[in-house]
Amino acid sequence: MKRIWTGVIIDDQQGSIDYLMQLMDEIAYVKIIKTFNDPKEAKLFLRVNQVDFMILDVELGYTNGFDFLKTLPNTNLKTILYTAHEQYEDPGYDIGVVDVLLKEVSMSRLCAALRRLDTELARLLPVSTSDSLEYYFQYFTVRMGYRYVRNLVWIKNIIYVESANGTITIHMVDREPLKCNNSMRQVMEVLPIKWFKQIHQSFVININFFYSYEKGAVRMTVDNKKLPTGDKKIYSDFFTFINSNVLGD
Repeated sequence: MKRIWTGVIIDDQQGSIDYLMQLMDEIAYVKIIKTFNDPKEAKLFLRVNQVDFMILDVELGYTNGFDFLKTLPNTNLKTILYTAHEQYEDPGYDIGVVDVLLKEVSMSRLCAALRRLDTELARLLPVSTSDSLEYYFQYFTVRMGYRYVRNLVWIKNIIYVESANGTITIHMVDREPLKCNNSMRQVMEVLPIKWFKQIHQSFVININFFYSYEKGAVRMTVDNKKLPTGDKKIYSDFFTFINSNVLGD
């Protein structure tokens, strides 16, 4: 399962911001939620809003990126410097930034920096049982006509997963079911166990859509769908959830 990292861009040149935003539209695992030309406005925003990273210009008119970093309350905020001047590379790495990019950065170079960012953030902020599904997605290879296509699926929109006749069907909110050639085990490996419980050899449910359990069956909140459940010993995690109204370990 992949996570979307949220960030901001701070640069006193709007053209540089626009250029970066155009490139980053192609990158699914990062989301820029705000951009700033004025570092004072950025500092106010960062004091009350949590983000995972920022892309920061070095020369910011009346101040510079290095001094700006010293004023932030969150000293662990991952930073990529973005500058037109090579002389800032070594000082940037000396203070532990993720990367230093030179304007105008190429798509391949930006992707390399963001992969490094992704690795560092994943190590620093692993997915925990307290996380929300809001920003998580996974790619599945799904059947479309006579071919299979890589398709992005938002995890929060999965109602349940069904295995039948060698095919996995992902039932989702407000869209047609997706059919893929994964095994049930492969699907389970990329779904968070906090929210997804296997209830039967053929069914995995998102407990956010769980309504009730009775007489060997689960009823879902969407379309009043009824699904069978299997042996309590085999699917003990689900029955722990049912019996105690808390998640199993």
